[in-house]
Amino acid sequence: MGRLINRDKLARAKQQREARKRRILEEADSVFTRMAYSEVTLDTIGQRADVDRGVASMYFGSKEELFLILFRDRLSEWYDSLQEEIHRNEGTWDRARLASILARSIARRPHLTRYLSLLPAVLDQDIEAMEVFRFQKWRSDRMAMVGELMERQSVGLEAGTGFRVLYRVQLVAAGLEIACNPRGAAAFDRNDPEFAGLWLDMEEELAGVIRAYLTF
Repeated sequence: MGRLINRDKLARAKQQREARKRRILEEADSVFTRMAYSEVTLDTIGQRADVDRGVASMYFGSKEELFLILFRDRLSEWYDSLQEEIHRNEGTWDRARLASILARSIARRPHLTRYLSLLPAVLDQDIEAMEVFRFQKWRSDRMAMVGELMERQSVGLEAGTGFRVLYRVQLVAAGLEIACNPRGAAAFDRNDPEFAGLWLDMEEELAGVIRAYLTF
């Protein structure tokens, strides 16, 4: 009986650990998309997740590690959606359609574009080189796979172009993020006509850039 009770206790403890880890990840996702990256700490995330001080650092070595985990999840979701879109559609895409699909798919994921804009600041931190290598290797492999599918689906898309398009879409989305999804002090009244020229539509801008790149 004692051994059975111990197994039950161990199972409950494992469930509690997993639940705490999920809460930390959920709150971190919210914090990274709302707060300035420089202001975020593991303790801040832990407090919002309602765990004891220092608990977040038991699960994650740094906020950079936590960021890369969440960013990878967001990227994976996007890559998966592109693969599904390709498999769902028959026939071939012209370049205008490819540009439209890519622009729409990323513009409607504001958390992803936020992560893309924060990535340079994260990689500029004192982060373990092997950790960055593993992330970038995974990212490159996924882009190569999805890019190859895009090349098969699209008219006139040469080998290797799909990878380059996916990477450039991410770079442009990161650059557009502040104008398309302003936060903090930058998020003043978007309805004020005096500042109408400062606001950009992510989907529209991305589609234009992709079309221009594909016809270059």
